[in-house]
Amino acid sequence: MKSLKNVILFVLAIIVGFLIFILILPIMVIFYPITFYQKAQFEKKYSEFLIENNGVNFFCYNNRKNSKEHIEKTIIPKLNNQVEIVFLNGKKVESNYSQEFISQALYRLKNYNRFPHLMKIREGKLIDKTLNNPFYNFLNSTKTRSELLNQINEFFEISETKTT
Repeated sequence: MKSLKNVILFVLAIIVGFLIFILILPIMVIFYPITFYQKAQFEKKYSEFLIENNGVNFFCYNNRKNSKEHIEKTIIPKLNNQVEIVFLNGKKVESNYSQEFISQALYRLKNYNRFPHLMKIREGKLIDKTLNNPFYNFLNSTKTRSELLNQINEFFEISETKTT
């Protein structure tokens, strides 16, 4: 008696699951091509963004308490004018560039290991490098600021740093 009840419940669950699948299938058939098209359009626009901004350099940092103020007072003022600043204020991206595309670039970082981080666009490709260890070595006084700035400039292929 108990096993018959379990079999009936099992069959009913399969029938209900099948009916739900049948009801959702048309929705999936309609929305899958739409989302596929939207994703393809975004990828095209993102590729255009990378091509249009060839040669742009980004210094990215976040609102982490033990580094934000130090970065803003000692690093950013010394960065070359060819370096754009990207600030992550929580999950909000603050930049002079499209928030949508910069967010996508940050999402796709290949060498991410916490912030600060460097990104550069070359020949339609995003190249990135973490600056976390070198920055905290500088913060802990095991590296000088000029060594850190030289490492930044070397990544960006810039020959000089601001002197002011």
